[in-house]
Amino acid sequence: MNLSQLRYFQKLAELQHYTKAAKELFITQPTLSDSIASLEEELGVSLFQKEGRNIKLTKYGREFYQHVSLALNELERGIASMERHSSQISGTVDIGCIPTLLGDFLPTAMQNYMKTNKLAKFNIYHGMSIEVAQGVASGKYDLGFCSKVENMPDLIFVPIMAQELVLIVNKSHPLAKRRSIKMRELKDYKLTTYRDTIPIGKVVRELLKEHEVEATYSYDDELSIGGIITEADMAAIVARTPFLKQFDQLTIIRLSDVPKDTRLIYMTYSNKNFVSSAVEAFADFIVAHELNLP
Repeated sequence: MNLSQLRYFQKLAELQHYTKAAKELFITQPTLSDSIASLEEELGVSLFQKEGRNIKLTKYGREFYQHVSLALNELERGIASMERHSSQISGTVDIGCIPTLLGDFLPTAMQNYMKTNKLAKFNIYHGMSIEVAQGVASGKYDLGFCSKVENMPDLIFVPIMAQELVLIVNKSHPLAKRRSIKMRELKDYKLTTYRDTIPIGKVVRELLKEHEVEATYSYDDELSIGGIITEADMAAIVARTPFLKQFDQLTIIRLSDVPKDTRLIYMTYSNKNFVSSAVEAFADFIVAHELNLP
């Protein structure tokens, strides 16, 4: 019995299909078949049984799979521990991220990380918070950076930064000369913000409800809201993100009675999906070096 046989067995147990497993392992199907047959002979039990065109684990195979998975995971941790001593951990991290972090936070964090780990590789995908969280839960992404999403019990959300909520108006608006304002002062103005079906919209809705201020909930992001406010005689509550920088005709007004951590951004990962040493190392780096909380 050798390490390759155990890895072959683990992959076949997960896919339950010889052709697919051989393809992912970059070996031929006969090589995989011979390896499993040799393993079964050595153990003295059948690990798989046929089920139509596919296969499935026997009761012995299911028991063996639990032990093999624990052993290989512990081996991965040992390798990762040694790699950390050399500060070089290879592997690719698939990240799902809301667009507002792609202009500052995430690129900076990645560049800082790669100063000490030049072997790191990343695949970046963007989407709304709900989409990102769903991608992490399904295993499409290793890590997600987004708002906290409700009713996803398999995900762990770690706060990493705050985005200040501000008021924006165009240069001709009556409030354009103000540098700060209290929430109660907004009752007499036409106000809009994010859709209240998305996480940040729910946060703003609770804030407005607390201060008895009314608004329309119509937009998904700062690009849409900024474009509308540039031309419309109204104000909007938004997160202060890099997207606002492209609108020259906007004035940004601080909400003096709104805590700066009202809108939090989280790093999220699944507590059920396998986490590689590369993913774990990058997540640890974010927590240790890139937090930006009030």
